[in-house]
Amino acid sequence: MALSSWELPDLREGRVKAISDSDGVSYPWYGNTTETVTLVGPTNKISRFSVSMNDNFYPSVTWAVPVSNSNVPLLTRIKRDQSFTTWLVAMNTTTKEKIILQTIKWRMRVDIEVDPMQLLGQRARLVGRTQQEQPRILSRMEPIPPNALVKPNANDAQVLMWRPKRGQPIVVIPPK
Repeated sequence: MALSSWELPDLREGRVKAISDSDGVSYPWYGNTTETVTLVGPTNKISRFSVSMNDNFYPSVTWAVPVSNSNVPLLTRIKRDQSFTTWLVAMNTTTKEKIILQTIKWRMRVDIEVDPMQLLGQRARLVGRTQQEQPRILSRMEPIPPNALVKPNANDAQVLMWRPKRGQPIVVIPPK
């Protein structure tokens, strides 16, 4: 079966344990709006803060063979199995010491059959799970892999590959 896939070669080949999914600006943090809070101290009063992160799973797929000049829709299946680990971290901005407060894990698995010859709205059918696993807050903190704290982030490290039935894989879109 021929397939195209977005891949993270360093992660796939085991050269790194994690790649940051940061916004690429507030590196290595996910963002700098609701994702961060700054506390000026020292302080002797109890303070309560709310932080939030909204990660919308938004993969892109191509209808046609990505190495062809044809736009004939040939997509027959979409499969995605992606795991995430998120850390809630306190950081001393002077010393750069990081204290892990919480470790959260979640996984997204999608399996969709596609018939590109059907009418729009009738082309895709979910064949995998209808419910995703809920995020898990771990009782034991996991350390942050050093590679998750340095560039590149996931969007800059990913490549679009074409893996034909026969022949060598082709890099369609190289990493940034």
